[in-house]
Amino acid sequence: MKFSLAAAALRLELGLSAAQQRRLSTDPVSALREMDLHLAALEGSFISETCSCDGAYFPEPYAPHPTIGYVRTPGSRRENFTLLHELGHHLIRLDHQLLSKIADQDDRDTIEERICDAFAGHALIPDEAVRSVLDSRRPEAEDERRLFNASIGSHEACAVRLAERLRCEGYVALLERHSRTMRFAATSPECAYAWGRGSPVPIEHPAWRASAAGSYRGQGEVVWRSGYRRNFWLDAVGDGTLVLTVFAEDRYWADSGLGILSDPSTTRPTPILFSGTCRHCGARVYGTRACDKCGDVKCRVCGKCGCGAPIPLEKVCINCHMIKGKAQFRTKSTVCRECEAKTGVGGNHPAK
Repeated sequence: MKFSLAAAALRLELGLSAAQQRRLSTDPVSALREMDLHLAALEGSFISETCSCDGAYFPEPYAPHPTIGYVRTPGSRRENFTLLHELGHHLIRLDHQLLSKIADQDDRDTIEERICDAFAGHALIPDEAVRSVLDSRRPEAEDERRLFNASIGSHEACAVRLAERLRCEGYVALLERHSRTMRFAATSPECAYAWGRGSPVPIEHPAWRASAAGSYRGQGEVVWRSGYRRNFWLDAVGDGTLVLTVFAEDRYWADSGLGILSDPSTTRPTPILFSGTCRHCGARVYGTRACDKCGDVKCRVCGKCGCGAPIPLEKVCINCHMIKGKAQFRTKSTVCRECEAKTGVGGNHPAK
């Protein structure tokens, strides 16, 4: 079944009154409390590969009351995006029909995250603001900065709204210059595989040229945590500590401002070779096409991709980022027991 993320996000938005929508876009903390949601501060960085923001939603019975945990950065646009994203998880659980449709999807966790991103983006940036910047064009990297200046949305919210209009497989991503990581990536509706938050971006990646030169256009790889990669056309602009990027399957911005190109007549990025180790049989695998769901190439020995691979005996805590044995985590928890005790909020993340 074709699942419409935009329709699901609109469904959540229409479930709120006009007064609630206005209140959420201007003062989300007060608005959430008026909706009988509890708010809890999370200490330090709270990074999950599947979640796109600095927060977590804890429904009953994982908390005494429905609770949104978030890293506080008072008054920041990023905090507003986080709060509205987590509200999306809460609203989904109040809509049993939508929750049932999500549960029927093979990649239900990713689908839910993308719905919550879309809900937060639409709540903070109206269609009129997007139209004023794009005027029916497909987005370029500089448009992320223009939309940020033309709205009250965070860079994350801007990325979400622009990715909706790529009209090809790709991502609108924010890269952190100091940590050399991907801070946030909004996935286009045509793209099935998410790019996990916090994924490393190699120092030799061409996107970093935008930090020094101000902008860069050419080709660049999306590198997933698994080590697999895929080549896209890349448009990048520097913006302080961030590099604002568009990774697109099509080079729809033509020749303007391009960096290195093999053939100016091409409109598709050159395929590259994926390689790695099979997580089922351990054989060396390679190929030019990866599974849309897991990002792994099908093994030529056992015929399997990464889907359904055995669960490793160790996990990485998304709070302290340390590798620990499975016994140090509660069932389905992504936070270790030690970090749970420090934060005071349960580590199970059924909404993530």
